[in-house]
Amino acid sequence: MKFKSIIEEIEFSKKRFQLKKDIENLFLEKEYINYETDIVEDIKGNLLTNNQYKDNDLVKVIGSNGKTSILSRDITTNLLNNLIPNWEKDFKVKLFYYGKIFINESSKIKEIRQMGAECIGIDTIDSDKEILQLINSIMGKYRKNYILEVGTSEYLKGILNEFYLDEIEYKTIINLINKKNKEDLKTYMKKFEKTPGREALINIIDMRGTIGEVLNKVGNFHMNEKMNKGLQELGEIKKYLDVNNIDSKNIICDLSITSSLNYYSGLMFKTFYHDSNKEIIKGGRYDINCDGYGDIIPAIGFSVEIDELLRNIYSKGEIWWKD
Repeated sequence: MKFKSIIEEIEFSKKRFQLKKDIENLFLEKEYINYETDIVEDIKGNLLTNNQYKDNDLVKVIGSNGKTSILSRDITTNLLNNLIPNWEKDFKVKLFYYGKIFINESSKIKEIRQMGAECIGIDTIDSDKEILQLINSIMGKYRKNYILEVGTSEYLKGILNEFYLDEIEYKTIINLINKKNKEDLKTYMKKFEKTPGREALINIIDMRGTIGEVLNKVGNFHMNEKMNKGLQELGEIKKYLDVNNIDSKNIICDLSITSSLNYYSGLMFKTFYHDSNKEIIKGGRYDINCDGYGDIIPAIGFSVEIDELLRNIYSKGEIWWKD
């Protein structure tokens, strides 16, 4: 971010520090523990390969010994690569972090400040609820009106499992869903006319609204076990919101979210303020299945783009804080 004067820059730095403290206090109130990860990672040392990033996105550094390393691209993956080798069965932990990630973007290195929280080894539904509560607390602290989009990776994955797609077919379908292009998707899916999940896939673009509205809409289409699992998770979230009288006016359910679909294994979410189309918070469930470490380890978390949040609440040289 560029500043008109040194006074404005120092003021912005003060506000960033205050913002970090505010979010940190929210984490501490929920008994999260601070965890620091390394900035430099061994490029070949990742136990958990994060395939959501292309090789060209990574910022690589070569040491004096000729060894290639990377600057951290994803703090969650970095954190898990440190913890999983020493993981113990039934261990539970709630962590928060503050750090930087680095992206190779258009031949320039982009540095992004993030804070985040991770619930690892904790009951699925309980941690889903707590994470959503934290997200609402962060977004609602600075503005009353915001958008929290929630979805589930399992519903769309369940539909796609009904088809035997090659790589080109899969990418074409995902691209059409991303563009919300229902007519072209309908035309493309004609060759799968006899597949049970065809109508559910075509109509997934329309599966947007309140959680209750979306759950009612999907009842008209084909359902398999994986799809049903995702919808049950959303149903539990709806019950939680209803029982606790949580105002859901800012929450939109969207079953067509495809971002990092293969990375997530359940609930997915992202947040915006109304006058911006840039994500401020994003995350989801990414249960860990690692050979040698026993059962699947439940895990869910999110990251906050600190400077993007600050840009959204920075107006005319001042931050408008909600008391």
